Formats: sequence, structure tokens, C-alpha cells
Amino acid sequence: MTRRLLLLRHAEAASPPGGDFSEQADLGRPLRAEGRLAASRCGAWLRAHALAPDLVLCSPARRTRETLAGLEPFQPPPARPTQFCPDIYEAPPSALLERIRQTPAEARTVLMIGHNPGISALARWLDDQADVLDQGFATASLAVFHMWGSEIANDASRWDQCDEKSLTLDTFARP
Repeated sequence: MTRRLLLLRHAEAASPPGGDFSEQADLGRPLRAEGRLAASRCGAWLRAHALAPDLVLCSPARRTRETLAGLEPFQPPPARPTQFCPDIYEAPPSALLERIRQTPAEARTVLMIGHNPGISALARWLDDQADVLDQGFATASLAVFHMWGSEIANDASRWDQCDEKSLTLDTFARP
């Protein structure tokens, strides 16, 4: 079975309350009604494309957790418990990649739910030939990558070796 990485930017969130741009206020921002609908559409899209994650890596922000909750009715439970990773929140691409490299080898499909600009910059770095990523990575956008060599019988691919030469964009969607 092919090894896949799914990068999902959280769905549309409410503005900071009262113009409070502190980290605590930002972490507590909920999804707007439109965001909840978009998260549900993402879940339905993942199910329609048979992309059920074995492992979910999720920022602890409320809007990412609510995005994940919107996907769940459409997904079988992951084989491993969701990891809420503080290092995904406002992370640069290098930190996101480091988190992916820590993924257990048994996980074949990994879903990372995070924030811009890190998620879009990581997607662009992983496949800089994918012109479709030039459209921008709006809220609830999803990039599906496959790892080279993971579909062959003698699969030696591993997450700890993940880099810009090992993953290729399969699909970019805004369900």
C-alpha cells in the first residue's frame, strides 16, 4: 500500500475576539459556520477518495481540533490515537517536516492538520513543480502526497527519510 501524506489547512475560523491577537486568544478561535461545513466536505471528500489516515497529527488550536471533528463522521477511526502537537501551531515548514519524520513506520497514511503559512510552504517545498499550489492554500485546502517507492513490493520508504525528493503531489483539493 502506498505511503501518503495529507496536509490540511484548518477550515475558516472566527476572528479574534475583541481584536485580541494574543496567542491564547488565537489558540481559542472556533470555526465559523462556513468552516464547519467545509470540514464536513473535506471529510466526505476523503471518504470518497478512500483516504483514511492511520495517524493524525494536529495542532492543538481549537480551529484545527474542530476541523478534525468535522472530518470524523466520514472516517473510520485511525489505527493510532490522534497526536495533538504544540509544535505544529505556527510552525515553519522545517518544524512540520521534523514532526512528520517522527512518524512511526507502521503508519501508511498520515494526516497533518495545521496553519498557514507553514502548511502551504511545506506543500510547496515538498513538490516545487506542482503549479496547482500557486493558487494559494485557502482554508480547508488539502494536499495529498505520495512517497516515491512506497507502492513497490520491496518498499523501503520510511517517514524519517522524508524530504523534498521523496514526496510528490497527487491531488490538491478545496472540497
